[in-house]
Amino acid sequence: MAAPQALVDANANNQNTMEPEKDFPHSLPLLTRLRLRFTDDIDSKWADIILLGCFYTTGMVDAIAFNTWSCFVGMQTGNTIFAGLGVSHLPDNVPRYTWTKSLVAILSFCCGALFFSRWHRTFGPLKRWVIMSSFFIQTSFMIITASLISARVVAKTEETADAGTSDMTSQFPWHELCPIALLAFQSAGQIVAGRMLKYNALPTVVLTSLFCDLMSDPDLFTAGLLQDPDRNRRFMGAVLLFAGATVSGALVKTSIGYSGALWIATGVKGAMVLAWLVWNPKRSPKGQR
Repeated sequence: MAAPQALVDANANNQNTMEPEKDFPHSLPLLTRLRLRFTDDIDSKWADIILLGCFYTTGMVDAIAFNTWSCFVGMQTGNTIFAGLGVSHLPDNVPRYTWTKSLVAILSFCCGALFFSRWHRTFGPLKRWVIMSSFFIQTSFMIITASLISARVVAKTEETADAGTSDMTSQFPWHELCPIALLAFQSAGQIVAGRMLKYNALPTVVLTSLFCDLMSDPDLFTAGLLQDPDRNRRFMGAVLLFAGATVSGALVKTSIGYSGALWIATGVKGAMVLAWLVWNPKRSPKGQR
């Protein structure tokens, strides 16, 4: 009977030593638990939902930017064309240096992509605090821009009354370069986040490559409703960007105006920061801590 009793005692000891390990996270001090949570990698599963929301904000913000300052802040292909035309002083019915808006947007977007990519790679691409801080920076830049517009520091570009006889150079609103730079810089953050989350099918600031990849999908018409996730993501991304631009255009024509529309887009981006806060952490492989 000694041997069976020894086995029972050994099992009891194992249970006693394993139970504290099971409850280990809950027994830590609050600050330690918070530190562990914020330094955990987030689970990228279902993160495409937030990236699809980024398409919506891109639609809203780019619609506001184009209607307000005649340039884009997210989609840089159009800006490149505008800047190229500016070399020949075209279009000839706008102030002479209008093309600099597009150039500033391109340069700011590139600086944003450089900053956010280094930010993720330096501190950990999927760490909760890194992703949260990235989206917090984006939201902060949008808040600053919306505040400048609401305070009428930067007003909507008005059409030139008499382009043929007025000084086109003096009419250029140089102060508008500031909000353009801020919005273009933050726009880069969301597409960098998509790359870090490994959702390359969702370039959240452009649709040209998305349309190409969508229509090139060999299973575009044959796969079942849930059998081709990339196809579904691309389709929803295009729909949501279009929806964002449509909603933004409708709001601009109401008493809410373009400043109110930008505040709404800012609120959507801010909600993403909170979403990352409660997002599930990445699960370690079984048997590892």
